[in-house]
Amino acid sequence: MTAGIFVALLLLAGCGRQEGGAPTGGNASRTSPPATISPGDSISMADSASAARAVAWIQDYYSAINEHRYRDAYAHWERGGLASGKGFEEFRKGFEETERVEVSVVGATGRIEGAAGSRYIEVPVRIVARTRGGDRQEYSGKYTLRLSVVDGATPEQRSWHIYSAAVRALP
Repeated sequence: MTAGIFVALLLLAGCGRQEGGAPTGGNASRTSPPATISPGDSISMADSASAARAVAWIQDYYSAINEHRYRDAYAHWERGGLASGKGFEEFRKGFEETERVEVSVVGATGRIEGAAGSRYIEVPVRIVARTRGGDRQEYSGKYTLRLSVVDGATPEQRSWHIYSAAVRALP
């Protein structure tokens, strides 16, 4: 495995918080995602809390990576990117050898669950990464996204952000 893919694997598999407390979700059906949502977009609370918006958030995350917009990709994580478990430069460097990454949502998203002023959803994914050297790696797992629903939350807090990732390499 090349160093670039190894670093990308670490970013995908080990990033984010792995704390308990985020619900595991259920079997709600997935709808087709709307147009891509970007950090800072102003959308209504009803729209921002939908499963389709969560799926669009993950798809936009990978679009930003493919377009080398690493600052935008980093901002898809909670706390301005810090929930990735990496500082921005370490995050960016993890993709230096990555030519392309494609994500597919597999199966249904989890049910949107509530806890202490937040909503959580799990998005199951399959990821195919290709390095600049032509190596191909496949990954499978899920992202847990979170948004705030408390009074006084900012529009940024009221949209989905990546809370954690549980992604591993496939044989």
